[in-house]
Amino acid sequence: MSNRRIVAVVFVGLAILVLVVVQLRPMRRAPRMSVRESVLSRQNQELAKLATAAENGTLLDFKGVMIVVDQVLVQDQIPAVVPLEADVGSGFHVKIDSADTAFGDGVALVRLTGTASVGGASVGSRVTVHAAIDVVELHPISGVLECRVSILGVEAQDARALGRNDPVGRLTEALTRGGLALLLGSLEIPVSVEDRLSIPAVDSKRLHIAAEDLPLTIAVNQVKAFGGRLWVFVDASLAPSPAKPEARS
Repeated sequence: MSNRRIVAVVFVGLAILVLVVVQLRPMRRAPRMSVRESVLSRQNQELAKLATAAENGTLLDFKGVMIVVDQVLVQDQIPAVVPLEADVGSGFHVKIDSADTAFGDGVALVRLTGTASVGGASVGSRVTVHAAIDVVELHPISGVLECRVSILGVEAQDARALGRNDPVGRLTEALTRGGLALLLGSLEIPVSVEDRLSIPAVDSKRLHIAAEDLPLTIAVNQVKAFGGRLWVFVDASLAPSPAKPEARS
């Protein structure tokens, strides 16, 4: 075999070996955003919306009802149920012993502080769960403003105590996939909103109006967070009248 053919065979063999090594090398995941980056990213998005609304003169433009919730009211609701403790998934157990809120920069932040452990270990790590109020629903009959929260990120003082292979990321994922709902559930804020419009009867010499009790349709339209408060915009309208049964011929 000529020297050129030997060199060509060796070159092809090396190329195949390099290709196999590249294919076998695990794909690197994109670096996970830090908690600070996640919070700042969310705040930047919401602040842009608030700035646009302010420029357009629609920051507090509403045609229905506005409910204003101070962050202190929400913060006072959480200590009533702490400590919170639950198995949140992926082998993690979390116990929350304190919480605080901050409604500003467009985001209604909720910070939960406690201890996380894995696999039933007696020793774990102090953690802070950063979350934000995302969904708000109003239940006029029960007089409850229901706030549900979503995960922004988790910080751990000693990640090594929670295992290997990105334990903070796995804990964050477990909380995102239902673990936070098991731990905290929703925040319920008592409010007073009537779901009916009652018109009293008027009976005088010149005017006669029969009493009327009109049901209302109440629904949250949008929510904004700034100035230490949660601004809940609520649409209120008369409920459609029930269809009258058709007369039989």
